[in-house]
Amino acid sequence: MTEEKQLSTLETENTLAASEDSAKKPGLMRGARDFIENTFNSLKGKDLTQAVDEFTSEMTLVIEGMSEDQVKLRCDADEALAKITILENELGEQNDACRDEIKQLRKSLETIEKRLTALEKPDKKRNKPNLSMLIKQVTWLAAIVCGSWIIVTVLKIIGG
Repeated sequence: MTEEKQLSTLETENTLAASEDSAKKPGLMRGARDFIENTFNSLKGKDLTQAVDEFTSEMTLVIEGMSEDQVKLRCDADEALAKITILENELGEQNDACRDEIKQLRKSLETIEKRLTALEKPDKKRNKPNLSMLIKQVTWLAAIVCGSWIIVTVLKIIGG
């Protein structure tokens, strides 16, 4: 009850002060006076402790909701961090595999280059005339000359 009396006293004082000020400044002061009157009018019919309890319960509900949102965001952030870590590990393994494959390809390329340079070098054994090769070539030449001599002779006999 004493709280209600204090509220009505405050309301009366505020109303008087506001009415004096509103005569001087109608726009700003009138809005402030209306705000204060509405606030006291809404509290007039209710018990102040009940209003505080309602406000506290509503704020508790809001804060609990915000807390749940924060917990969910933390979980989402932890999941994202775990996924990033997994992807980094997989990428590292793939990089290692690629490096190994590149090393193997370089070794193969070096081997091929060595074989190619070996093939490009002139082979002295292949270019050097051998006695057996010389005898084969002379034999073929003699066979060709003899064959052509025989054909010419046969044509002279037939042709007359």
